[in-house]
Amino acid sequence: MPRERDPRQLVREAKQIAKDHGLFVVEKPDARGIRYLLYREQTPKNICVGRSGSPQGIRDLVCRVANFH
Repeated sequence: MPRERDPRQLVREAKQIAKDHGLFVVEKPDARGIRYLLYREQTPKNICVGRSGSPQGIRDLVCRVANFH
């Protein structure tokens, strides 16, 4: 049975995948913990693509938006 992955590792993977596909992840403190926001790099203004409240959720969102399998 596979081990559960470390949340910090999931966030690092999400940030690396995002960077490779012209996106970036921002971590914002929230009343309920940390909120992860996904942005697409655009000029003159970056576009918010989505958000998640968990490391696994932000990684899944990045993979979906970047079409990363």
